[in-house]
Amino acid sequence: MPTFRLDKVLDFRSHLRLDKRHALQAAIAGEQEFVMHQEHVKQQRTALLNELTALAQARDMDVAAAARRRHFISRLDIEIMILEQQITEARRKVEIARSELIKADQDVKAIEKLKEKFLSEQTYVAAKATERELSEQWQAANWEGSQ
Repeated sequence: MPTFRLDKVLDFRSHLRLDKRHALQAAIAGEQEFVMHQEHVKQQRTALLNELTALAQARDMDVAAAARRRHFISRLDIEIMILEQQITEARRKVEIARSELIKADQDVKAIEKLKEKFLSEQTYVAAKATERELSEQWQAANWEGSQ
């Protein structure tokens, strides 16, 4: 039985699809890392705001401590903004990786469909050859028996 001439291409495209799948997983993991870090920074900011509120409610307010907390809160605000930009960029990369995976998957499926068609045709040809051979054997057996 002849071999499918695009087997090497199918293997190559399947490998590319696997690479794209790994790239998508890495992009999603990167996005999740930024999101988790942002949540951690937001928790730190909330804790500092609570401390600042407690300092403001005290009778003898420690102005230096309050100023330090306000300074750190503003630094955390900047870090949160930077993380928001990084998350936006990470989400863009996830979408690009997802679309590349979809295209790679379509490429593999197209070749797989061609391979299925090829195998179906080869099975049909082999069945017809077997049928013809059996018919010829039957005719030969009956020809000899009729004489």
